[in-house]
Amino acid sequence: MKRSLLISLILIIAASMMFVVALYVPSSLPAHSDFSAIYNTDLALVNHIPIYDLKAVEAIAVKASGLPPEKFFLARFPYPPWYALSTFYLGLLPAKAAATLWFELNLIMLFLSIWFLTDGWPGRLRLITFPLALFFLPVLGALSVGQYSFPVLLGTSMLIYSLRKENGVLTTLGVVLLTFKPHIGALILLATLIYLIVNGSNFRRRVMRSILIAGGFLFVVGFIADSAWPIAYPRILLNYQGEGNVSSCSECASLPVWLSRWFFDGSLAKAIIIAVVLLVILIVLFSVIRNELLKSPAFLLTSALLMTLLVSPYLYNYDFLLLLVPFTVLINTKSDFFQKIIMVICYLIPTFVIAYYGRDGNISLLFVTILITILLYSNSKVDVPALASYNTKS
Repeated sequence: MKRSLLISLILIIAASMMFVVALYVPSSLPAHSDFSAIYNTDLALVNHIPIYDLKAVEAIAVKASGLPPEKFFLARFPYPPWYALSTFYLGLLPAKAAATLWFELNLIMLFLSIWFLTDGWPGRLRLITFPLALFFLPVLGALSVGQYSFPVLLGTSMLIYSLRKENGVLTTLGVVLLTFKPHIGALILLATLIYLIVNGSNFRRRVMRSILIAGGFLFVVGFIADSAWPIAYPRILLNYQGEGNVSSCSECASLPVWLSRWFFDGSLAKAIIIAVVLLVILIVLFSVIRNELLKSPAFLLTSALLMTLLVSPYLYNYDFLLLLVPFTVLINTKSDFFQKIIMVICYLIPTFVIAYYGRDGNISLLFVTILITILLYSNSKVDVPALASYNTKS
C-alpha cells in the first residue's frame, strides 16, 4: 500500500513538473510541424468537435492559429480515435506549450523503451544505452518534429519484456500501443498474437481475454472522439492516400518506394505491389526458422518489426527509430565481437550519411535494416536456445 502511494505521488509530481516546464520554459520546438496534426485534433476534441470532421476541425484550428485561412494548412490525423483521446490534454494548452509537453512525453516513451529492452543488462552498459538511443538520428528527427512512432516503439519493447516475464497487464498495454500507428504496428501485433496462440499456457488464455476486452473498450471509447468514427476514420485514410505528397510518396524512405523509383514509374501504386512481393518472400524466408522464432518473443517480434521496415511502402526516415529494438536484441545475443562491431557501424552509418546527403542518404537506413535482418536470421539459428532459457518467467 505504501509503495503504491509513493509511486502515485512520484507520478503526480513528475506530471506537474512536465506541465510547468511546458508552460513556462521557452522552447524552439516547431508547433506547426508534424505535431500540429495531433494538436489540432485534440483542440477539436476538447471543443466537442468530431475529430474526423475535417471542415469543422480546420475552422477551429485556423481560429486558434491566428493565420489567414489561405495561409493555413491542416495536417491530417490518420490515426485511430483512441490516440487523440490519450492526448486530449494537449488541446487545453497553447500550441507552443503543447509541443513542449509532447516532446517530453516522447522522450519518456523513448527512455521507457530502452529500460524494457535492456532489462537484465549490466548497470553501466545499460546506462550508456540511454544517450546512445537519444542521439540515433531517426530518434532526433522524430523528437524535433513531434512525430507519432514512439508508442509503437514502447509497445514493442514492452511486449518483449512482458512476454518473457509473463506479465498480462504490460502485454495488454503493449498490444494497445501497437494500434496507435497501425501501418507500422500491425505486423508486430500479429506476431504477438501468433506467439500467444502457439503458447498454450494459462498466461496465454488470461492475456488473450484481456486483449479482447481492451479491443472492445477501445472500439467503444472511440465514439467519444467521433460518433461516426467506424465510417469516418476509414474514409479519412482513403482520402489521405490521395493527397499529393502521400500519393507520390515523394519523401518516403521505404524499400518498395526506392525499388519503384529505380525500376518503374516511382508511384506508390507500384510500390504497394512490390511490398506484397517482398512480404511473401520474407514470410517464406522466416517460415524456415519459425520453430526457433517461436521459442523467443524477442526474436519473433524483432523479425516482424524488420519485415515492417522492409515492406511497408509509407515510411519516413523517423519511422526507422524502431531499429533501436533489433540493435538491443542482437547485442544481447551471444554474437561474436565482429558482429557487435557491425552493429556499432549500423548505428553510426545513417547519422553520417543523412547528415551529409540529406534525404538522399535515407537509403542508408535500408542498407542497415537489410544487414540487421541478415544478422538476426543467422543468429536465430544459434542463439535462440540461449535466449529461450533467458526468456523465462522471473
